[in-house]
Amino acid sequence: AARAALAGALPGCPAGRAHCLAVQLHVTAIAGAPIATAAWLAVQLAAADRHFAPLSIGFEVIGVDALPPEADHITGRADRDAIADGRLGGAELHVFIVGQLDDIDDVGSVIRGVTWHLPGDGRKYVLVSTVAPERTLAHELGHVFGLPHSDYPISIMNKAERASPPPAERTFADEELAVMRPA
Repeated sequence: AARAALAGALPGCPAGRAHCLAVQLHVTAIAGAPIATAAWLAVQLAAADRHFAPLSIGFEVIGVDALPPEADHITGRADRDAIADGRLGGAELHVFIVGQLDDIDDVGSVIRGVTWHLPGDGRKYVLVSTVAPERTLAHELGHVFGLPHSDYPISIMNKAERASPPPAERTFADEELAVMRPA
């Protein structure tokens, strides 16, 4: 019931978008309750919709399923692989919501999101931590669409600490939009 209520509280694809992409959410549940609120998920989805608007791409959650409590803390490659094992089906985008996501390249550090794929499987999926700021899902979807990290000051794909432009003004650079533009 909590998953259905969560899915029902999320916005659909924005009107007028030429491309509406289906998203399957996989949300860690502890004691039967999802660790992410509908409000937090809606903020992530709204930011993704805003950043992908120049491409006329929108996102719509088609389902929410529960991950076991042990998925709350993803520590390494094996955890990243295990979380998706048996869950990647269809053409939808798979987004996994966890409480903590450890950086596998810098032991002791945590990250907010990552784009990953199972060994031998070309399908990409996204993991996002509940501590992630609003643009994290959009950033990770940029990776799904083929973007690397960048040096463009305006870009949400640029991970460098910087004061200008302020985070609220950052989005995809025109060059990145050109790479992702649907054919």
